[in-house]
Amino acid sequence: MLALRLSLMHALNFLGVGFYLPFFPVWLASTGLGDVDIGYVLAIPILVRVFVASSVTGLGDRLRPNILLALLNALAALAYFALAQQADFLPIAVLTALSAIALSGVVPLADVLTTAQVKAGALKDYGRVRLWGSVTFVLSNLAGGYLIAQHGAWLIPFVLAGSSALAALAALQAPSPPGGISPAAPRGVSAAGFGMSFWLAVGAAACVNATHAAVYAFSSLHWRSIGFSGEAVGWLWAVAVLAEIAVFLVGGSIAASGLIGLRWIAIAAVAAVLRFAAMSVDPGLAITAVLQLLHGITFGCMHLGTLAALSALSPEARRAAAQGRLVAVSALVMGLATVLSGYLYRLFGPGVFLAMVPVALLGLVLAALAFLNSRGNTGLGGRI
Repeated sequence: MLALRLSLMHALNFLGVGFYLPFFPVWLASTGLGDVDIGYVLAIPILVRVFVASSVTGLGDRLRPNILLALLNALAALAYFALAQQADFLPIAVLTALSAIALSGVVPLADVLTTAQVKAGALKDYGRVRLWGSVTFVLSNLAGGYLIAQHGAWLIPFVLAGSSALAALAALQAPSPPGGISPAAPRGVSAAGFGMSFWLAVGAAACVNATHAAVYAFSSLHWRSIGFSGEAVGWLWAVAVLAEIAVFLVGGSIAASGLIGLRWIAIAAVAAVLRFAAMSVDPGLAITAVLQLLHGITFGCMHLGTLAALSALSPEARRAAAQGRLVAVSALVMGLATVLSGYLYRLFGPGVFLAMVPVALLGLVLAALAFLNSRGNTGLGGRI
């Protein structure tokens, strides 16, 4: 029953994400906004995650995370409903910012709630719960395309509002962390409480995550430009998500293994080097599909390893704040990598994927430094 409640929470949190990423730009265009204005609006959530995600998520150390999660989803639902009535740039930008502030804490708080149960021994496998978020992401991709084809883009804000409202209800039925709200830090302990190993692990995860910037932003455009059909491009994306789901299904228990997670981040970095170096030479459809399977490692292993390592390296009273800092740093590095990718794709085409290789290598170095800095501290039962 516990696993079912948490699975429902993750599934509904990602339901709206699956509609937002492919189809929110379509709705923006349907309102009459120009390309430049659409670019500004789409940049807002990235900036929000950089500047407010840490503070919003950190509230989960003072309030019950499940109640906070429900409130944030409800706020996002109201913002999206109001957005449906707008057609001018300024109100659209303001309401997008409001929804982004709320949603900046949703995924990390859901991870806090789930990993708390794993740490307490009430839940054995994080991955088998989290994979339902990936499943609903794919299903909402498919459903969104059908809805727009049948009824038009005007539906998208209403669908996003409904998705967030359902996610709020799911958060209310999610279990509170064992023991309730995290205890306050003991007197004499730093208010931040995050050591060098923590920041090195965050930096490593952020770099490996940022290697996906080029594929997220330009892979579909590039694949179409070299002759891959729309159906083939769709399947290439599906293959990546299915590989991610498989890793969550098979390796989800790593989230309870402490600093072993640093090894998983390092493995993801090596896989990213191989994946994006090979993509830069346009190896053809069959090999590209095989390279997309590596998404299970470059994202799935990175995500699971990061949860494990940060759970071991974060103070007990600051788990939510730790997730917020990870989101903020990851958003900053991903934003910079995305902007850089735009310039590099214009200049070098598929060479943009090769530019992700040094980013992955930096992540590997930072993971190794976190490993060395943590020697003798196994955190949460992990061995290093």
